[in-house]
Amino acid sequence: MIDSLEIQEFDYLEKALLEASVTFGEMTRHYARYLLSLIDHGVLASVSEPKLKVLIPYIEESILRERIENDGDLRRKLALELWEVEKQHRKSDENFANLIRCVLFCFETEERWIDEGTGDATPIYLYFLILKKILPDIRRGFIKSFQDFIAAHRRMGAAKF
Repeated sequence: MIDSLEIQEFDYLEKALLEASVTFGEMTRHYARYLLSLIDHGVLASVSEPKLKVLIPYIEESILRERIENDGDLRRKLALELWEVEKQHRKSDENFANLIRCVLFCFETEERWIDEGTGDATPIYLYFLILKKILPDIRRGFIKSFQDFIAAHRRMGAAKF
């Protein structure tokens, strides 16, 4: 069942991101940092620590947006590596496979987002939906993280994050 409150909250969040002029890269970088914080705080305990350690270098690499946005070969190489790992675990460890899909979103670019033409102005709701498969009660924390990011973004005058 579609949760109308959830949709409304994400419509407001997306509007706030756009009004604050948060770029695609800044949003994706924050999402990657958020994923790292979930790992660091043990929130993703349903995924084994050795598997989380496999993903950490990918997440850290995705935070370096300039390389991701400017080096298509690197981006494709890393994404293919992640898809291979996801394929290996798709049936045996669904939470890990879903977390890999979360990390794969960190390797997307604005150009690809526009080309795919989902109709949404930002991928924020998709970021949440895939994470929700692993952490069904993450909505409030996810939204608060991005609200805090938007507030900091406004205070810093859109300084690099």
